[in-house]
Amino acid sequence: MKVYPRIELDISVKDLSLSLISSFAWSDRSKIIAQIQSYWHTSKEVLITLCVRTSFDLLLQALSLPSGSEIMMSAVNIGHMEEIVKKHNLIPVPIDIDLETLAPSLEMFKASISSSSRLFVVAHLFGAISSLNDYVEICKSHNILLVEDCAQAFDGLRYIGHPDADISLFSFGPIKSCSALGGSITIVQDRHLAQRMLDIEQIYPIKTDFWFFKRLLKYLCLKSLSNPVIFGILVDCLDFLKIDTNNFISMLTRGFQKGDIQAQLRYRPPNGMLRLLQHRLGHLDSSYYDRRSQIASDFLNLLKNFVASPGTDVMRHSYWVVPLMIENSETLMQKLRKAGFDSTTGTTSLKSLAKESAFATKLMKRVLYLPIYASVPSEELTRLAQLITDVT
Repeated sequence: MKVYPRIELDISVKDLSLSLISSFAWSDRSKIIAQIQSYWHTSKEVLITLCVRTSFDLLLQALSLPSGSEIMMSAVNIGHMEEIVKKHNLIPVPIDIDLETLAPSLEMFKASISSSSRLFVVAHLFGAISSLNDYVEICKSHNILLVEDCAQAFDGLRYIGHPDADISLFSFGPIKSCSALGGSITIVQDRHLAQRMLDIEQIYPIKTDFWFFKRLLKYLCLKSLSNPVIFGILVDCLDFLKIDTNNFISMLTRGFQKGDIQAQLRYRPPNGMLRLLQHRLGHLDSSYYDRRSQIASDFLNLLKNFVASPGTDVMRHSYWVVPLMIENSETLMQKLRKAGFDSTTGTTSLKSLAKESAFATKLMKRVLYLPIYASVPSEELTRLAQLITDVT
Protein backbone atom coordinates (compact mmCIF):
# COMPACT_ATOMS: atom_id res chain seq x y z
CA MET A 1 0.00 0.00 0.00
CA LYS A 2 1.16 3.50 -0.76
CA VAL A 3 1.78 5.75 2.24
CA TYR A 4 2.54 9.44 1.67
CA PRO A 5 5.27 10.56 4.13
CA ARG A 6 4.60 13.38 6.58
CA ILE A 7 6.99 15.75 4.86
CA GLU A 8 8.73 15.97 1.51
CA LEU A 9 12.43 16.73 1.82
CA ASP A 10 12.97 19.96 -0.10
CA ILE A 11 16.06 18.77 -1.95
CA SER A 12 16.39 16.59 -5.04
CA VAL A 13 18.14 13.25 -5.41
CA LYS A 14 20.28 14.94 -8.07
CA ASP A 15 21.52 17.66 -5.71
CA LEU A 16 22.21 15.10 -2.97
CA SER A 17 24.07 12.84 -5.39
CA LEU A 18 26.19 15.63 -6.87
CA SER A 19 27.09 16.83 -3.38
CA LEU A 20 28.04 13.30 -2.44
CA ILE A 21 30.33 12.98 -5.48
CA SER A 22 32.04 16.30 -4.73
CA SER A 23 32.24 15.77 -0.96
CA PHE A 24 36.02 15.90 -0.70
CA ALA A 25 36.71 18.40 -3.49
CA TRP A 26 38.75 21.49 -2.67
CA SER A 27 36.85 24.77 -2.58
CA ASP A 28 37.60 28.41 -1.83
CA ARG A 29 35.68 28.78 1.41
CA SER A 30 35.79 32.58 1.56
CA LYS A 31 34.59 32.87 -2.05
CA ILE A 32 31.62 30.57 -1.41
CA ILE A 33 30.68 32.51 1.72
CA ALA A 34 30.81 35.80 -0.19
CA GLN A 35 28.60 34.31 -2.92
CA ILE A 36 26.01 33.13 -0.38
CA GLN A 37 26.01 36.56 1.28
CA SER A 38 25.42 38.25 -2.09
CA TYR A 39 22.01 36.57 -2.46
CA TRP A 40 20.69 38.43 0.60
CA HIS A 41 19.98 41.96 -0.60
CA THR A 42 20.21 43.84 2.67
CA SER A 43 22.31 46.58 4.19
CA LYS A 44 22.59 44.49 7.36
CA GLU A 45 25.41 42.07 8.13
CA VAL A 46 24.99 38.49 6.86
CA LEU A 47 26.58 35.66 8.83
CA ILE A 48 26.63 31.98 7.82
CA THR A 49 26.72 29.47 10.64
CA LEU A 50 26.21 25.76 11.22
CA CYS A 51 22.58 26.16 12.34
CA VAL A 52 20.11 28.57 13.96
CA ARG A 53 20.95 27.18 17.40
CA THR A 54 24.62 28.00 16.77
CA SER A 55 23.71 31.57 15.81
CA PHE A 56 21.55 32.01 18.91
CA ASP A 57 24.32 30.68 21.13
CA LEU A 58 26.82 33.03 19.43
CA LEU A 59 24.45 35.97 19.97
CA LEU A 60 24.17 35.30 23.70
CA GLN A 61 27.94 34.89 23.99
CA ALA A 62 28.55 38.16 22.14
CA LEU A 63 26.01 40.06 24.25
CA SER A 64 27.44 38.67 27.52
CA LEU A 65 24.30 39.61 29.44
CA PRO A 66 24.28 39.75 33.25
CA SER A 67 23.25 36.52 34.95
CA GLY A 68 19.50 36.49 35.57
CA SER A 69 18.62 38.64 32.56
CA GLU A 70 15.30 37.70 31.02
CA ILE A 71 14.88 36.40 27.48
CA MET A 72 11.23 36.62 26.40
CA MET A 73 10.31 33.94 23.85
CA SER A 74 7.34 32.67 21.86
CA ALA A 75 5.82 30.00 24.12
CA VAL A 76 5.77 27.53 21.21
CA ASN A 77 9.44 27.01 20.55
CA ILE A 78 12.28 24.56 20.07
CA GLY A 79 13.30 23.03 23.36
CA HIS A 80 16.97 23.61 22.58
CA MET A 81 16.41 27.37 22.31
CA GLU A 82 15.18 27.40 25.90
CA GLU A 83 18.08 25.15 26.94
CA ILE A 84 20.62 27.51 25.34
CA VAL A 85 19.17 30.44 27.28
CA LYS A 86 19.54 28.54 30.55
CA LYS A 87 23.11 27.49 29.65
CA HIS A 88 24.01 31.20 29.68
CA ASN A 89 22.50 31.63 33.17
CA LEU A 90 19.63 33.62 31.70
CA ILE A 91 15.92 33.24 32.39
CA PRO A 92 13.52 32.23 29.58
CA VAL A 93 10.15 33.97 29.86
CA PRO A 94 7.54 32.23 27.63
CA ILE A 95 4.94 34.52 26.03
CA ASP A 96 1.74 32.73 25.07
CA ILE A 97 0.69 32.87 21.42
CA ASP A 98 -2.40 33.97 19.52
CA LEU A 99 -3.75 30.97 17.61
CA GLU A 100 -4.96 33.14 14.72
CA THR A 101 -1.67 34.96 14.09
CA LEU A 102 0.66 32.37 15.68
CA ALA A 103 2.54 35.38 17.09
CA PRO A 104 3.12 36.07 20.79
CA SER A 105 0.19 37.80 22.48
CA LEU A 106 0.87 41.54 22.37
CA GLU A 107 -0.85 42.12 25.71
CA MET A 108 1.06 39.32 27.43
CA PHE A 109 4.30 40.60 25.93
CA LYS A 110 3.69 44.09 27.35
CA ALA A 111 2.73 42.66 30.74
CA SER A 112 5.88 40.50 30.90
CA ILE A 113 8.39 43.29 30.36
CA SER A 114 10.52 43.98 33.41
CA SER A 115 13.72 45.84 34.24
CA SER A 116 15.58 42.57 33.52
CA SER A 117 14.16 42.08 30.00
CA ARG A 118 16.92 42.08 27.38
CA LEU A 119 15.76 40.05 24.35
CA PHE A 120 12.48 39.11 22.73
CA VAL A 121 12.60 36.04 20.46
CA VAL A 122 9.62 35.74 18.10
CA ALA A 123 9.29 32.37 16.35
CA HIS A 124 7.50 32.39 12.97
CA LEU A 125 5.74 29.02 13.10
CA PHE A 126 4.85 26.44 10.42
CA GLY A 127 5.81 28.73 7.51
CA ALA A 128 3.64 31.63 8.68
CA ILE A 129 5.11 35.12 8.92
CA SER A 130 3.47 37.49 11.37
CA SER A 131 3.73 41.27 11.33
CA LEU A 132 6.29 42.52 13.84
CA ASN A 133 5.46 46.23 13.60
CA ASP A 134 3.82 46.51 17.02
CA TYR A 135 6.62 44.56 18.71
CA VAL A 136 9.28 46.74 17.07
CA GLU A 137 7.97 49.91 18.69
CA ILE A 138 7.64 48.31 22.13
CA CYS A 139 11.13 46.79 21.95
CA LYS A 140 12.66 50.11 20.95
CA SER A 141 10.95 51.97 23.77
CA HIS A 142 12.26 49.46 26.35
CA ASN A 143 15.71 48.92 24.82
CA ILE A 144 14.98 45.24 24.14
CA LEU A 145 16.66 43.47 21.21
CA LEU A 146 14.14 41.93 18.79
CA VAL A 147 15.16 38.52 17.43
CA GLU A 148 12.97 36.85 14.82
CA ASP A 149 13.38 33.13 14.32
CA CYS A 150 12.51 32.46 10.67
CA ALA A 151 13.77 28.86 10.70
CA GLN A 152 10.38 27.60 9.50
CA ALA A 153 9.50 30.59 7.35
CA PHE A 154 11.90 30.72 4.38
CA ASP A 155 9.85 31.41 1.25
CA GLY A 156 12.41 31.97 -1.47
CA LEU A 157 14.33 35.14 -0.49
CA ARG A 158 11.20 37.29 -0.71
CA TYR A 159 11.15 37.79 3.04
CA ILE A 160 14.62 38.32 4.48
CA GLY A 161 13.57 39.58 7.88
CA HIS A 162 11.74 42.60 9.22
CA PRO A 163 13.68 45.80 8.38
CA ASP A 164 13.73 46.82 12.05
CA ALA A 165 14.50 43.44 13.59
CA ASP A 166 17.87 43.37 15.33
CA ILE A 167 18.48 39.73 14.39
CA SER A 168 16.75 37.50 11.81
CA LEU A 169 17.54 33.77 11.74
CA PHE A 170 16.98 31.44 8.76
CA SER A 171 17.54 27.69 8.68
CA PHE A 172 18.45 25.35 5.82
CA GLY A 173 18.48 22.18 7.89
CA PRO A 174 17.55 18.70 6.61
CA ILE A 175 13.76 19.08 6.80
CA LYS A 176 13.58 22.84 6.21
CA SER A 177 12.69 24.71 3.02
CA CYS A 178 15.54 24.93 0.47
CA SER A 179 17.44 22.34 2.49
CA ALA A 180 21.21 22.20 2.36
CA LEU A 181 21.19 19.58 5.16
CA GLY A 182 22.28 22.35 7.50
CA GLY A 183 23.47 25.91 7.59
CA SER A 184 21.92 29.10 8.88
CA ILE A 185 21.78 32.65 7.63
CA THR A 186 21.82 35.25 10.39
CA ILE A 187 20.95 38.83 9.49
CA VAL A 188 22.34 41.29 12.06
CA GLN A 189 21.47 44.99 12.32
CA ASP A 190 24.41 46.07 14.48
CA ARG A 191 27.73 45.75 12.67
CA HIS A 192 29.76 45.64 15.88
CA LEU A 193 27.57 42.89 17.33
CA ALA A 194 27.93 40.89 14.10
CA GLN A 195 31.72 41.22 14.28
CA ARG A 196 31.78 39.99 17.88
CA MET A 197 29.71 36.97 16.87
CA LEU A 198 32.02 36.31 13.92
CA ASP A 199 35.15 36.63 16.08
CA ILE A 200 33.80 34.02 18.50
CA GLU A 201 32.80 31.67 15.68
CA GLN A 202 36.27 31.84 14.09
CA ILE A 203 37.64 29.99 17.12
CA TYR A 204 35.34 27.02 16.41
CA PRO A 205 36.66 24.02 14.46
CA ILE A 206 35.15 23.31 11.04
CA LYS A 207 32.92 20.24 10.81
CA THR A 208 34.74 17.60 8.76
CA ASP A 209 33.98 16.68 5.17
CA PHE A 210 33.56 13.09 6.34
CA TRP A 211 30.82 14.16 8.80
CA PHE A 212 28.97 15.84 5.94
CA PHE A 213 29.56 12.86 3.64
CA LYS A 214 27.77 10.59 6.16
CA ARG A 215 24.97 13.14 6.45
CA LEU A 216 24.53 13.19 2.67
CA LEU A 217 24.34 9.40 2.58
CA LYS A 218 21.73 9.34 5.34
CA TYR A 219 19.43 11.84 3.65
CA LEU A 220 19.91 10.31 0.21
CA CYS A 221 18.57 7.08 1.75
CA LEU A 222 15.71 8.96 3.44
CA LYS A 223 14.88 10.70 0.18
CA SER A 224 14.65 7.30 -1.51
CA LEU A 225 12.42 6.02 1.29
CA SER A 226 10.02 8.92 0.74
CA ASN A 227 8.62 7.26 -2.36
CA PRO A 228 5.04 6.37 -1.24
CA VAL A 229 5.36 2.71 -2.28
CA ILE A 230 8.71 2.23 -0.53
CA PHE A 231 7.54 4.22 2.48
CA GLY A 232 4.44 2.03 2.66
CA ILE A 233 6.63 -1.08 2.82
CA LEU A 234 8.66 0.56 5.61
CA VAL A 235 5.50 1.32 7.60
CA ASP A 236 4.30 -2.29 7.17
CA CYS A 237 7.67 -3.61 8.38
CA LEU A 238 7.63 -1.33 11.43
CA ASP A 239 4.09 -2.44 12.25
CA PHE A 240 5.11 -6.09 11.92
CA LEU A 241 8.05 -5.49 14.29
CA LYS A 242 5.78 -3.54 16.65
CA ILE A 243 7.96 -0.43 16.33
CA ASP A 244 6.18 2.90 16.73
CA THR A 245 6.28 4.54 13.27
CA ASN A 246 5.87 8.07 14.57
CA ASN A 247 8.80 7.85 16.98
CA PHE A 248 10.97 5.96 14.49
CA ILE A 249 10.60 8.58 11.75
CA SER A 250 11.13 11.41 14.25
CA MET A 251 14.34 9.71 15.44
CA LEU A 252 15.66 9.35 11.87
CA THR A 253 15.19 13.06 11.11
CA ARG A 254 16.44 14.38 14.46
CA GLY A 255 19.31 16.80 13.87
CA PHE A 256 20.97 16.62 17.30
CA GLN A 257 21.85 13.88 19.74
CA LYS A 258 21.03 13.85 23.44
CA GLY A 259 23.64 15.43 25.70
CA ASP A 260 25.34 18.80 25.90
CA ILE A 261 23.77 20.88 23.16
CA GLN A 262 26.46 23.58 23.20
CA ALA A 263 29.18 21.01 22.50
CA GLN A 264 27.28 20.01 19.33
CA LEU A 265 26.70 23.59 18.20
CA ARG A 266 30.12 25.13 18.47
CA TYR A 267 31.43 24.29 15.03
CA ARG A 268 31.68 26.09 11.71
CA PRO A 269 29.83 24.58 8.72
CA PRO A 270 31.83 22.13 6.57
CA ASN A 271 32.88 23.13 3.07
CA GLY A 272 30.47 20.67 1.45
CA MET A 273 27.52 22.19 3.30
CA LEU A 274 28.54 25.68 2.18
CA ARG A 275 28.84 24.49 -1.45
CA LEU A 276 25.41 22.90 -1.28
CA LEU A 277 23.83 26.00 0.29
CA GLN A 278 25.40 28.20 -2.38
CA HIS A 279 24.06 25.89 -5.08
CA ARG A 280 20.54 25.78 -3.59
CA LEU A 281 20.28 29.57 -3.25
CA GLY A 282 21.86 30.14 -6.65
CA HIS A 283 19.28 27.89 -8.36
CA LEU A 284 16.30 28.91 -6.28
CA ASP A 285 12.82 28.56 -7.78
CA SER A 286 10.65 30.91 -5.72
CA SER A 287 7.53 29.80 -7.58
CA TYR A 288 7.85 26.45 -5.75
CA TYR A 289 6.79 28.18 -2.53
CA ASP A 290 3.84 29.81 -4.29
CA ARG A 291 2.66 26.40 -5.52
CA ARG A 292 3.14 24.86 -2.10
CA SER A 293 1.16 27.64 -0.47
CA GLN A 294 -1.66 27.37 -3.02
CA ILE A 295 -1.95 23.60 -2.61
CA ALA A 296 -2.19 23.98 1.17
CA SER A 297 -4.73 26.81 0.93
CA ASP A 298 -6.91 24.84 -1.48
CA PHE A 299 -6.78 21.81 0.82
CA LEU A 300 -7.67 23.81 3.94
CA ASN A 301 -10.63 25.33 2.09
CA LEU A 302 -12.03 21.80 1.81
CA LEU A 303 -11.95 21.58 5.61
CA LYS A 304 -12.97 25.15 6.41
CA ASN A 305 -16.28 24.31 8.07
CA PHE A 306 -15.04 21.19 9.86
CA VAL A 307 -11.56 21.60 11.36
CA ALA A 308 -9.53 24.52 12.75
CA SER A 309 -6.14 25.32 11.31
CA PRO A 310 -3.94 27.69 13.34
CA GLY A 311 -2.56 30.77 11.63
CA THR A 312 -5.56 31.95 9.61
CA ASP A 313 -4.72 35.63 10.19
CA VAL A 314 -1.02 35.80 9.37
CA MET A 315 0.71 38.33 7.14
CA ARG A 316 1.89 35.64 4.70
CA HIS A 317 2.15 31.85 4.77
CA SER A 318 4.39 29.49 2.80
CA TYR A 319 3.09 26.36 4.61
CA TRP A 320 6.36 24.68 5.50
CA VAL A 321 3.99 22.26 7.23
CA VAL A 322 0.18 22.08 7.27
CA PRO A 323 -1.10 21.84 10.86
CA LEU A 324 -4.62 21.16 12.08
CA MET A 325 -5.96 21.39 15.62
CA ILE A 326 -7.91 18.23 16.46
CA GLU A 327 -9.04 16.99 19.87
CA ASN A 328 -8.52 13.34 18.94
CA SER A 329 -5.30 13.93 16.98
CA GLU A 330 -3.65 10.63 18.02
CA THR A 331 -6.68 8.58 16.93
CA LEU A 332 -6.95 10.42 13.63
CA MET A 333 -3.21 10.01 13.03
CA GLN A 334 -3.54 6.23 13.31
CA LYS A 335 -6.60 6.15 11.02
CA LEU A 336 -4.92 8.29 8.36
CA ARG A 337 -1.78 6.15 8.37
CA LYS A 338 -3.87 3.04 7.75
CA ALA A 339 -5.46 4.91 4.83
CA GLY A 340 -2.06 5.81 3.35
CA PHE A 341 -1.25 9.21 4.90
CA ASP A 342 1.60 9.54 7.37
CA SER A 343 0.42 12.46 9.49
CA THR A 344 2.10 13.17 12.81
CA THR A 345 1.17 14.71 16.15
CA GLY A 346 3.11 17.24 18.19
CA THR A 347 5.98 14.87 18.96
CA THR A 348 8.47 17.09 17.11
CA SER A 349 11.22 19.38 18.43
CA LEU A 350 8.56 22.07 18.95
CA LYS A 351 7.03 22.25 22.42
CA SER A 352 5.09 24.51 24.74
CA LEU A 353 7.64 26.10 27.05
CA ALA A 354 5.18 26.49 29.94
CA LYS A 355 1.95 24.79 31.00
CA GLU A 356 0.72 28.25 32.04
CA SER A 357 0.81 29.28 28.37
CA ALA A 358 -2.72 28.05 27.71
CA PHE A 359 -2.91 28.52 23.95
CA ALA A 360 0.59 27.20 23.30
CA THR A 361 -0.14 24.12 25.38
CA LYS A 362 -3.50 23.61 23.67
CA LEU A 363 -1.88 23.83 20.25
CA MET A 364 0.86 21.33 21.06
CA LYS A 365 -1.62 18.86 22.55
CA ARG A 366 -3.97 18.97 19.58
CA VAL A 367 -1.76 19.65 16.58
CA LEU A 368 -1.68 17.20 13.68
CA TYR A 369 0.72 17.77 10.76
CA LEU A 370 -0.55 16.56 7.39
CA PRO A 371 1.35 15.31 4.31
CA ILE A 372 0.37 18.16 1.96
CA TYR A 373 2.81 18.90 -0.86
CA ALA A 374 2.97 19.10 -4.64
CA SER A 375 3.80 15.45 -5.36
CA VAL A 376 0.62 14.19 -3.66
CA PRO A 377 -2.02 13.87 -6.44
CA SER A 378 -5.01 16.20 -6.12
CA GLU A 379 -7.45 13.26 -5.97
CA GLU A 380 -5.49 11.87 -3.00
CA LEU A 381 -5.67 15.24 -1.24
CA THR A 382 -9.43 15.21 -1.78
CA ARG A 383 -9.58 11.71 -0.28
CA LEU A 384 -7.52 12.90 2.69
CA ALA A 385 -9.91 15.80 3.27
CA GLN A 386 -12.87 13.42 3.15
CA LEU A 387 -11.26 11.09 5.70
CA ILE A 388 -10.76 14.01 8.09
CA THR A 389 -14.28 15.39 7.69
CA ASP A 390 -15.75 11.92 8.25
CA VAL A 391 -14.06 11.75 11.65
CA THR A 392 -14.76 15.30 12.75
